[in-house]
Formats: sequence, structure tokens, C-alpha cells
Amino acid sequence: MESFNLYREAKDQYEKLIPEKNDGLILLSLYAKYKDKDFTEENIISITNKIFKDQGNNKFERSRTEYNRNNTIILRLQESFLWRNETKRTYQFKKYGLELCQNVEKRLIEKYNPAKIKRFFDQLHKSLTEYIEADKDFNEWIEDHFDIRMPELISQIEILDQQVNESVTDFKVNIKSEDQSILYILKEIEIRLEIIKEQSSELKNAFQISYDIDELLTDILQKNDSYNYIENIQKVQKFHDNSRSQLEQVSKRIEKIKPRIREFIYDFNKKDFDRKTNKFIYYLLEKSFVKREKSMKRIQFPNNLSGLKVKSIEHSPTLNIIPIREISPKLPVEIIKRNIDIPKRKELLDKTIKWKQDKERIMYWTNFAFQELEEKGSLVFTPLFFKIVDKDRLAIALKTAHSVLRKSTKLKQLYKVQINQTPVNHTLNKTISLWQMTIQKQL
Repeated sequence: MESFNLYREAKDQYEKLIPEKNDGLILLSLYAKYKDKDFTEENIISITNKIFKDQGNNKFERSRTEYNRNNTIILRLQESFLWRNETKRTYQFKKYGLELCQNVEKRLIEKYNPAKIKRFFDQLHKSLTEYIEADKDFNEWIEDHFDIRMPELISQIEILDQQVNESVTDFKVNIKSEDQSILYILKEIEIRLEIIKEQSSELKNAFQISYDIDELLTDILQKNDSYNYIENIQKVQKFHDNSRSQLEQVSKRIEKIKPRIREFIYDFNKKDFDRKTNKFIYYLLEKSFVKREKSMKRIQFPNNLSGLKVKSIEHSPTLNIIPIREISPKLPVEIIKRNIDIPKRKELLDKTIKWKQDKERIMYWTNFAFQELEEKGSLVFTPLFFKIVDKDRLAIALKTAHSVLRKSTKLKQLYKVQINQTPVNHTLNKTISLWQMTIQKQL
């Protein structure tokens, strides 16, 4: 049986699934007014005429042409978007048409909300913690929590990116204008980009808790049944990585276009100054004349413009007034005595040092693995895993395995991962076992 080909199928059905602009506006207007209620053909025609008038497309249409146009549109909309009730002679949205309008409506009314995103991540972290403590199925958490929240999280990043796109488009359009108001417009764009940059930073902060979720995922990988969750764990981590990367791209695009805006504003001001200066000079040359005063000749500027005045080079005496508040004695600032919890500080310091040491060891073993992989072209990871257990401890070995697997699967064009689900036991500690994992360098 031949597999489904999206391009081939869409090529033949595209016009039926994706309405053209005027058809789409008609559908949205009908949806806004009637939702899932019934409406008549007269209602459709009334909205159609209004939309074409707004678009400036029916100024010269005759009644017969308009009649044929409306009939054609109604028949076209019935193919995928509208039901017609022959008995009642009314129309109603099909499920596909209703969902299309609802999605457009949702996207247009969605607002950037980093507080909402932070709340979502807090809920995800809390629910995942509860699942782990209760030893519940991780795949159920994916279905009940993560999959529900992910579209909203993606949407927030897309909203930011769309705002940047709109700013870039406005800049490209207005940069060609000779209108004096362009400076005001460009400064508005610059301010808008600065706001978007702040929003991107806020969203990055909201995403910080995703790192805590990644740590919990690492803990799940240490369980005996973790092989059942690998696919979904990779799914969450990939989403986190992509989201952070996309936010970084938004910030980079802003930093790239802002200097161009400032440069254009500077050049425009300079050219405007040069134009005005040249215009003024030509005006003086054309309108000025030589006037004789007794035995002297003087240039007489037009419109009673004053001549050159030479000021005295001597400095005028200046009286400096210093407010009393600047020289009056200052009240002493009360020193707040800080109480330091020595045991708590030591605990946090020890925890930080341990975390840093663990991170350095994981990085060392990860680099060691990929160095061997580059030199030999392949790496049998299982012996290395047991070597790490012997030299460090099990937690370091597990996190290194996670790091190596994550890095190699992320770079699929460079490395190929093969896993044989036959367990291999540690030579001394038989309770520790690992699947045979081999990483090969792609040619």
C-alpha cells in the first residue's frame, strides 16, 4: 500500500482547504457574527458585498456581475467550510470551517504573557515532581501535562518572532520614503524593538525552570525502567533546546537591525542638514546684493538677515548659585547589620561546590568519549560507563551517559547511535547493568 503523500494530496485540494483572502474574510465575518448558529444566503451576500466594498473591488461591478460573483463564492465555500440546509434554506459552519475560524481568532487575540509562561513551567515542574515521588508513569505526565502546555509555550515565542518580523517589514518599507515623518516612525520602530527585546529577556527568565525539569528527567533516566521513557524524555529536551535557541535568535535579530535603524536616522539627519544648508547658501547667493555705505561696500542679505557679528573674547563674569542642600551637612546613614546564617551559607556553598565538581567530571568524561570517538571512528560506550562507575560514582556515570546520548542524537548528521537491549552487568557489582550502546561516526 502506497504511503500518504502530503504534498501530492495538498496540491490537488489546496484551494478547497485554504481560502483565498476575500473568501477567508467572509468566513471570519460570518463566524464573528453567527458562530455555530444558522444564517441565511442573504446574510452571506450582505457580508460579501461589504467586504468587497471595503477592499475596493466592486466599484464598477454591475448587478448581474455581482450576482454571479456571490453565487460562485457561496458554492465555493460549501465545498469545505459551510453546510446548506435544503429544507430550512439556511447555512451553518462545517467542523473544519469552524475550527479554522477559531484558530485564527485565538491567534489574533493571544497576547504576550511571560507571567503565564512562568506559571505553566511552575505547574509542569510541580506535576513532574509529584509524578516522580508517587512513582507514576512518566508517559502519562507527557500526555496529561506537557502535551497540553506545549502549544501555548510555542505560541508565545512565535508572537515575539512575529512582532520582530512586523518591525523589520516596517523598516524596509519606510526606509525608502522621503517623508519627513519617517524619523518619527523609525524611532517608534526602535522603541518597539527595545520592548520586544525586554520581552524576550522576560521569556528567557520564564524558561529558566526548564533546566530544573531537565534535572528531573536526568533522575528518571537513572531508574531501571527508563528505557520506556527515552523517546518522551528526548521530546521534552528537544523542545527546551529549540525554545531557548529560538529566543536567542529573536534577540540576535533585534541586535542586528537596531544599528541599521540608528545608522539610517543619522544619515537621514545629515543629508537633511546638508540639503537645508545648500538651499540656504543658494538663497543667499541669489537674493543678496552689494550696498555702498559712504566709501565702504557691504553685503546686504535678504529679508533683513543680520550680518556677521564678532563677539568679545573676554569671558563674562558668571554667578554660580549653589543650593543649600548641596553644601549642608548630611544626616548619617544608618548602617544595617546583616545577620548571616553561617551553617546555611556553608550548606549552600558545599552544595554549589559539589554541583560544580560533578559538572566538571561529567564534562571531562563526555569530552573523553567524543575524543575517542573522533580518533577511532566508533565508541562502545558500555565499558566506558563501568569505568566511570569505578573511578567516580554511579550518578556521574548516568549523567555522562545522558550527556553523550543527548549530544550524539542531537547531531544526527555526524553520529549514529545503535542500542542493543541485551543488558551487560558490572564485573563486581551485578546490580548495575547497562544496554550495549555503540556510537559510530557518520562518513
